[in-house]
Amino acid sequence: MSRAFRTTVTGSYPRPVQPTDTLKKPTLSRQEADEIIRWAVRDQVDAGLDIVTDGEGRRENMYYFFQRRMDGLSFEEMEYRTYGKAGFGIEIAAVVDRIGNSRFELARDWKIAREAAPAQVEVKITCTGPHMLAKFSNNKRPDLYPTDRDLAFAYADVLNAELRELVATGCQFIQFDEPAWTAFPEEAVWAALALNRAAEGLNVKIGLHVCGGNPRRKRVYFTRYDDLAEAFRKAKIHQVSLEHCTLGYNMLTLWDKWEFKGEFAAGVIDQRSDDMESPELVAKRTKPALDYFEPERLLLASECGFQHVPLDITRGKLRALAAGARYLREGG
Repeated sequence: MSRAFRTTVTGSYPRPVQPTDTLKKPTLSRQEADEIIRWAVRDQVDAGLDIVTDGEGRRENMYYFFQRRMDGLSFEEMEYRTYGKAGFGIEIAAVVDRIGNSRFELARDWKIAREAAPAQVEVKITCTGPHMLAKFSNNKRPDLYPTDRDLAFAYADVLNAELRELVATGCQFIQFDEPAWTAFPEEAVWAALALNRAAEGLNVKIGLHVCGGNPRRKRVYFTRYDDLAEAFRKAKIHQVSLEHCTLGYNMLTLWDKWEFKGEFAAGVIDQRSDDMESPELVAKRTKPALDYFEPERLLLASECGFQHVPLDITRGKLRALAAGARYLREGG
């Protein structure tokens, strides 16, 4: 049986030296990227995490990274677009031709991370989902992709081909990140089908992270998880990672609508705040979820990634997470 109250980071980690704009980080050379991956893995391991990632340190952001490394998109014809109700906006790349010919090198990223981590520490890879990529694209080719759904399924096919190479390298855990589900809840059901397309035939553990967005440490989408229950039921996943500790409602009612048999990675650390959680607070935030999940299926995580968070705060938060897990295992 799995260890009780395993700990993990949602995905992203700060760079050793944070850029001024953490939403548009500079592109790194391959050698620089490799070193940041090794560094990020060591940092997560030192914090005491059971499951780590490559840290996403080589990514400019979660959508530019993929879009810059495939054919059919242009960063010369960008359009500013706003999302959600909190004033978040960013320039998005244009779809100018048929997308394809991916060059993400996720297999290399995972292999470097795996080699940098001790054998007992699990290494997952994170991947922006097809719905998010479609919504953060300016589709100038409706003749090729008449709707956002068509574009999302095209992205799914590109991702699937690359992820098959990742699995062939040995990766057994892939997490898709789909925050735009909460920005466009009316699209979430078909977005789940696009997600299934991206994961088709991979035959490994599939995780899904859905949050309210986290640009510059601010939530910008506010859909309740209950309202996405039908989409969650459609998604063929083994683990789901959700916000939990700072929402203005009880998200645990989702489990009354969705009889999920997999694992729940509960966001019990608030990466938007500099305040450090105590082990007792981590335990207090975790215990209500035990009404729905036994400890071996309940993971402890941050609500979202740490790419926008100062490094010292990130390190403190992850140590607090590990301390909270130890406290719970010891009967706290």
